[in-house]
Amino acid sequence: MSGNKIKYGLKNTHYAVMNEVNGVISYGTPKHIPGAVNLVQNASGDPVIFHADDVEYFEENTNNGYEGTLEMALIPDEFRVEVLGDEIDSNGALIENANAKTKKIALMYEFDGDKNKTRHVNYNVNVSRPNLEGATKTNTKEPKTETMKITVRPALDTGDVKAKLSQDKAGYDSFFSAVYIKNAPVNTVAKSTATFSKAAPEDLSIDATSTDLTNKVKNVTINGANVAGVNLTVSGVDVTISQSFVAGLDNGTYTVVVEFDRGNAVTIILTVGA
Repeated sequence: MSGNKIKYGLKNTHYAVMNEVNGVISYGTPKHIPGAVNLVQNASGDPVIFHADDVEYFEENTNNGYEGTLEMALIPDEFRVEVLGDEIDSNGALIENANAKTKKIALMYEFDGDKNKTRHVNYNVNVSRPNLEGATKTNTKEPKTETMKITVRPALDTGDVKAKLSQDKAGYDSFFSAVYIKNAPVNTVAKSTATFSKAAPEDLSIDATSTDLTNKVKNVTINGANVAGVNLTVSGVDVTISQSFVAGLDNGTYTVVVEFDRGNAVTIILTVGA
């Protein structure tokens, strides 16, 4: 038993764009959606009942996923472009076109009131355009939210609808860095922190391991920006970032994320100083 009696405080809402190539499903890097207000998911699926011999001869429940809503304080323009298909023209205007096609996503989130800090992912989510609502200002200010209808369906490749992971499990810390996949390899890093001194610069070495001995590095980012291959040396799942690149960063703290072909990403907190 989880020990939870109620859930409240929706937070850490992320989305990852789903891609399908020749029947193979993959997901982009999850991105945070700030301002999540409320999430509703109602189970979808009716029982199948077959009568014979004057009795209910066969009965089976179907799982069609969930249907509900995601309420946001304000839907970010980045989400509108990447998922809803809006466009930004050369003048910076955000354009909604009737022929735009929405993209399916994985939806990830957790609840502040969950004592186990469980994190959740829905694998195959379709979202609709939100309604537009506004009102004139009166003597009180009541913010207007934006709500999207969502449908959660079984994943096209595995049939998995959703998953949840508690904080004592492998992959929890990097749950929002890459979409969690069932029985995926577990990737770890020897040190989760690193320091770089501009006075005595050295290449930044990231020593990673994977339970999949054939796994490979897919991408490396620093504060969300890709590190170009010219600045990287990759050996298996180990990564080295050139000292010249790191020396070009301003002094401060950075989040380095290493993504792999399979399994969770790993995160290193890098401190750059004089």
